[in-house]
Amino acid sequence: MDDRQLPMIVLAWDGTGDFGPETPGTQTAGWQEALDACVQEKRDLYVKGGWGGREPIYHVSETIRIPATQDFRIEGGVYVVNWTGPGEKDLILVDSGMDCHYTFGILVYGGKGAALRVRPENPVPIDNFAVFVDSDIRASSIADPHPFRRGKREGGAGVIFDTDKASIVHSDFSFTAVLNFAACIVTPDSGSSFAHNRVACGHLHTNADSSTLLSVGKRSLQNAFDVRIGVDQGAAGVTGVRLFGAENTLELTTRGGFPAGNHLVFEEPASGNQVNLIRCGAELDPFAYLTDRARTPTNQLTWTGSPAPIRTMSATAGTFVYTQRLYPAVVRIVGGEVTGVELVRGSERVAYGPAKERELTLSVGDEVRITSTTAPTVQVIPLKMR
Repeated sequence: MDDRQLPMIVLAWDGTGDFGPETPGTQTAGWQEALDACVQEKRDLYVKGGWGGREPIYHVSETIRIPATQDFRIEGGVYVVNWTGPGEKDLILVDSGMDCHYTFGILVYGGKGAALRVRPENPVPIDNFAVFVDSDIRASSIADPHPFRRGKREGGAGVIFDTDKASIVHSDFSFTAVLNFAACIVTPDSGSSFAHNRVACGHLHTNADSSTLLSVGKRSLQNAFDVRIGVDQGAAGVTGVRLFGAENTLELTTRGGFPAGNHLVFEEPASGNQVNLIRCGAELDPFAYLTDRARTPTNQLTWTGSPAPIRTMSATAGTFVYTQRLYPAVVRIVGGEVTGVELVRGSERVAYGPAKERELTLSVGDEVRITSTTAPTVQVIPLKMR
């Protein structure tokens, strides 16, 4: 079989392929020229890797641009793409894709853009509209050039999902590891939707001070995230996950190292998200792991290990309102001169008469209104649901 009959273009670091670092005039170690040939000849791309990791390196000084396309595959071995270009540019920029399947090796990037940016902008050639859909992207480690140097990074991201021009929907994204950026993985706060996707990272970690591992932006809806997070070398001020979006699920495994309340932060717009927390240790005080700033009490938390501790608070005389957040619980009202108790669920209300002691089972978002002349004590007994 001669080269013209092969189903793929071969990009090789060692001169054994159709394109590579020796390609005349290349600034992308042959990547862009190989992609252009794939478009011209209607073939897939195979990128050669190699045993040991010291030699299969593609040094790149200009952004690799994967054009808008359908039914296209990038496959290959394990290799390194090393960014040597200006700080403001991205390393790899992925345009619209439909039924596309991309596998990358190790990406090393020290700029202030993104090592990998998915930004659908131009129309796909058959269906003729801009979108990234029904596709998947996989990569090995994505790291800055100084993986063992602790310190603050002044910008730059591992992966940015950019929906400024068009949506990213119904696609899968999987990364072996992403580490040591100011922001490791970022989904959009504005633009079109980032919805119905799956994002997984087996080792999302950092030694970058004041960094964020995963930011789930306001335009992120009904996605499934599965990440395992941790802090290296005692890096300070690291936030694990910041959740702004709605109705996402998050499987969050943490090995620790974060300040109190910084494994997970529900930001003000977050609503209807479901988080399962898997963490070190047998005891769990949720508020040692998370910060809840959400406006609406609709985010839900489950966790491994033992039930969370019982909380006791003093109500105030007059009308005292308690809202159950994050997990269901039994609320026990004891003592005081209670004249009425009311359970509020949305627009529905259930009134209870006065009693010396009363227990109510509350779902997430339920509200209890206690009226009294002398304030009672309120105990919140969390229910473990998983």
